[in-house]
Amino acid sequence: MKNKISVTVEQSLLEFLDSLPGESRSQKIERALLQLKKVTAERELRRLLAGSREEDTDRMEREVWENTIAEAMWNE
Repeated sequence: MKNKISVTVEQSLLEFLDSLPGESRSQKIERALLQLKKVTAERELRRLLAGSREEDTDRMEREVWENTIAEAMWNE
């Protein structure tokens, strides 16, 4: 079941949304949220797999790479 929501965004974000392929704004927003959900789940899985014994410098480097990958996924 889908639920109706109301969203208020900046004009530049609305223009970006309108530039994306798709039939409706609802479809575009739903696709973006599904992508965010996927990226969030993947980041959490990577964090869990990395283990708790990770050194601080290794953790920081991994987080930088994860953020870079996530940003690249959004810019495709």
